[in-house]
Amino acid sequence: MRLEGKVVVVTGAGGGIGSATCARLLDEGASIAALDRWSEQSLATADLAPRGTVSAQAAGRIVALDADVTDATALEAAVAAAGTALGEIDGAFLNAGILRGGNLQTTTDKDWQDTLDVNLTGVWKSARAVTGAMRAHGRGGSVVITSSISGLRGAQDFAAYAAAKHGVVGLMRSMAQELGPLGIRVNTLHPTSVDTPMVNSLEHAQRWTKSTGGTMADLEAIYRARHLLPVAWLDPRDIANAVLWLLSDEARYVTGVTLPLDAGLCVK
Repeated sequence: MRLEGKVVVVTGAGGGIGSATCARLLDEGASIAALDRWSEQSLATADLAPRGTVSAQAAGRIVALDADVTDATALEAAVAAAGTALGEIDGAFLNAGILRGGNLQTTTDKDWQDTLDVNLTGVWKSARAVTGAMRAHGRGGSVVITSSISGLRGAQDFAAYAAAKHGVVGLMRSMAQELGPLGIRVNTLHPTSVDTPMVNSLEHAQRWTKSTGGTMADLEAIYRARHLLPVAWLDPRDIANAVLWLLSDEARYVTGVTLPLDAGLCVK
């Protein structure tokens, strides 16, 4: 049990990566405060971990808390509620995000602002809330933030998304410098395509092929061609395993790191 007795906050807990990570961390003994816009998604706590990997015993260590990462007041309240329900917070996986397409000319003002509000400002507000709790108990902690390979190398036709994900890297590095003396580690993950509804959709296939006739087979071929390893996309559990390592004491001296999970894309 690599996280036995640890309390972890997960934002974007209802998505593909978020739910897989909740399940993985529970398997390793953590208690989870699962934050998402549950009222909008109409999901129950039992839906947090698809594939049926959470035991009845583990289900008693997870609470679903409704919070929009753009709402600082709601985040502070959720973190306080997590502390009351589960105990002092040891770690956080800041994973909430949205994906809007568009290049420099076609990105609308609304899509630009919405993307930065969730993917960058939302991370800052979430980080402020969880690290405030960690500062209060003084035992240190670990924060893992989902960026993207687009946060390392840019992404044509995803201008706002790439800008926000690059911004997250700067925020992470500043946080690592500020919080390191307090024993709080901060790192970013940079996944390539992951098998989630946000990435694997017909809409996304048409965007990549620039054609209304784009198919899922086309999308798979495009993704596969980008990688060194013979895979089109990662399983959400691949991301969950990296989060687990960065939250655990096995990574106790790892901070300020941009960790690619990219099947070799960045060096191809």
